[in-house]
Amino acid sequence: MVYFGPEKLRPLMNEVFSLLEKDKNVLMDFLYKFEDVLDVFHKHLILVTVGSNGIFFLNAGYNPDGKFFFGVSLSNPFLRTPSLYKMEYFNEDFENLYINSFSTRKIPFMTAGILKFPIMTHFLALGGEKSLISKELFSEEVSGKSWLNFSKKVDDKTYDELLALNGKNYYFLKTFLTDDGVYFVGIGEGEHKNLYAEFFSFLRNKYKFQPGKYFPISDMKDKVIGMFKVDLEDLKEKWRYVESFVDDFEKFRGFVKDLGG
Repeated sequence: MVYFGPEKLRPLMNEVFSLLEKDKNVLMDFLYKFEDVLDVFHKHLILVTVGSNGIFFLNAGYNPDGKFFFGVSLSNPFLRTPSLYKMEYFNEDFENLYINSFSTRKIPFMTAGILKFPIMTHFLALGGEKSLISKELFSEEVSGKSWLNFSKKVDDKTYDELLALNGKNYYFLKTFLTDDGVYFVGIGEGEHKNLYAEFFSFLRNKYKFQPGKYFPISDMKDKVIGMFKVDLEDLKEKWRYVESFVDDFEKFRGFVKDLGG
């Protein structure tokens, strides 16, 4: 088997392989039930996904040749790639492995069903049978996409950085990690909120950040002074600009506070 991604997640692939192997026949039988109705059958796989919103998703399954597929994805693949055929399936050991691996107290949900490549979410770790993984990586390269291939860019340090950004706070910015990019939402309150919003917009233009205005933030709508987005592929390169953005804003906030006496 091959593996791409942070070394700290490599042992997880072997554990998942052992856990899922006992149910392989059941999963494969479900996949083959729909052989005659699935277009380009060899491009499909039976996939089991477990995860919680705000945390990464653990995925594993088999293609029609019984070749193993493993991945840790940013989003739930079943929400990003349509699936017409889902099955009743639950594996308690798989669920417990997810909970222990990602140190979560949230109750995860498990989904099993048939998906077709490409799976349109960014994979932070990827592994499985070499012939299957190599073929799908090459298909992405030809199409210019980077869903599975994103795992090649994720080492232990990058993984920890992404984990730290997932629904966390970075100074006055609330961060959200999505397949569309990292959203930075500025939070501000008080009598100077409108002034802060204007300066936020000025800095966003100064550092040439994308507005990211369509991210759902209804639960904090009254506190938002602005937001911007950085594409996942550009995050490492542009992180120093995010730091400068925060530094400039905090200086301005200190200036406004001093003026108020």
